[in-house]
Amino acid sequence: MPITISESIFRQTVQYLTSQSNNGDRPAQELLKIWQSVLPNSEAIPDFDRRLFTTWQELADLQIGENCWSYPVPIADIAENLSVSIENLIQHLETTQIQSLQLLSGRGINYIIKSNQVGDLAFHSAPNFSKSPTDLRKGNETVFKVGDRIKVNGNRPQYANQTGTIEQVISVSCRIKFDNDWIAFLPNHCLEKI
Repeated sequence: MPITISESIFRQTVQYLTSQSNNGDRPAQELLKIWQSVLPNSEAIPDFDRRLFTTWQELADLQIGENCWSYPVPIADIAENLSVSIENLIQHLETTQIQSLQLLSGRGINYIIKSNQVGDLAFHSAPNFSKSPTDLRKGNETVFKVGDRIKVNGNRPQYANQTGTIEQVISVSCRIKFDNDWIAFLPNHCLEKI
């Protein structure tokens, strides 16, 4: 008997089964294999997220070169390069959480994603696709506040060992005013509290 489910519920289910499979859950691994054999055209969420990241990286690299972290790329360009509709990409971004991905308001057309006006997206570092989003939040994640004193670690070599004060906290990044009066937006994984 055929059952109709929405794509978002399907994606959430596949994402859950994938995270459980990565944790060694045998029934989840079996179900995931069955779904992939029954639905050969369906793409597993981590695979699509990898393609999303790779597409962003290629487009950002074309614009500014090899140090493209945090560069905003329009959602329409990414959808076109992924050969998916903008609506499907928006629906995917609504239902998934990707480490180091930031949704940004764009200069051109903006779409409503998670109750925000979004036209561009940027990655602040390469996501780790082997972990589920729940596992990523459980780590030693440091929470930064305006006024915190920080030092830049080796993840951002051009600013390594610079110290400064956080002026603004935005999702997974912060605006820092360095002691030498420079100002930069840097992802949280590049910062350490001092």
